[in-house]
Amino acid sequence: MSSEPLRHETYTHGHAPAVVRQHAQRTADEAAAFLLPELSPGLCLLDVGCGPGSITRGLAERLAPGEVVGVDLSRETLEGARRDAAARGLRNLRYETGSVYELPFPDASFDVVFAHQVIQHLRERTNALRQMLRVVKPGGLVAVRDVDWGTAAYWPRDPWIDRFIEVHQQAWYRNGGEPQLGRQLRALFNEVGVAEPRITASVWCYATPAETTAWGESYADRLLTSMGEAPVQHGLASRSDIEQMAAAFRTWAAHPDALWMFIHVEALGRKPM
Repeated sequence: MSSEPLRHETYTHGHAPAVVRQHAQRTADEAAAFLLPELSPGLCLLDVGCGPGSITRGLAERLAPGEVVGVDLSRETLEGARRDAAARGLRNLRYETGSVYELPFPDASFDVVFAHQVIQHLRERTNALRQMLRVVKPGGLVAVRDVDWGTAAYWPRDPWIDRFIEVHQQAWYRNGGEPQLGRQLRALFNEVGVAEPRITASVWCYATPAETTAWGESYADRLLTSMGEAPVQHGLASRSDIEQMAAAFRTWAAHPDALWMFIHVEALGRKPM
């Protein structure tokens, strides 16, 4: 595998334990709800940028005996995913280290290719989607879900959380990604020639004390580890600023009026015959 596509990509969230723990709470029931009605046992599926594999695992359980493969760049994260799959006895699930720009599979290898919260972090988004199309069989499904950080809304307001939202998106752009990709998914599917695109949207909403506590505490931990690195490196915030943002998230998380929400856009289409 050439190192060129990997060298200039930066995952804005990083792979600190706090990030991986939060991502491991994701499920196929929620993250792939727009795709699940199209799936049936026996189909082969590729999950691109699978992370800790909690979504991949749910897809494998549904598609058995069909083979499900998860691909990610983080070897350490994949080791945890492999241990989890082995402990659950999922023989139809495996994981491989690889880049979305050079997927290590022959043409037309899968019935379905899925990517959750991945394309938003890439510089070469059209090239990545073309690679996903390459490994799908003609008539097969391509399913992508990405957030739109331009829709983030929360209460009660805090100037340090406002600053976080601004700085987070600026750092994301500096890293070559697109934090508002959700609204652009139809255009991206049209650009690469995905057939019959269907665009839907859903909302992540944290409104109970348990939900806001988990969300706010996780973002505080993430800011103090890998997620806070990019703003400092790009000169967008100081380390003291990052600490203030983290403290604001902890205060917000415990507030009885706390609410956080943003929109995620889902795109589902087929590879032309």
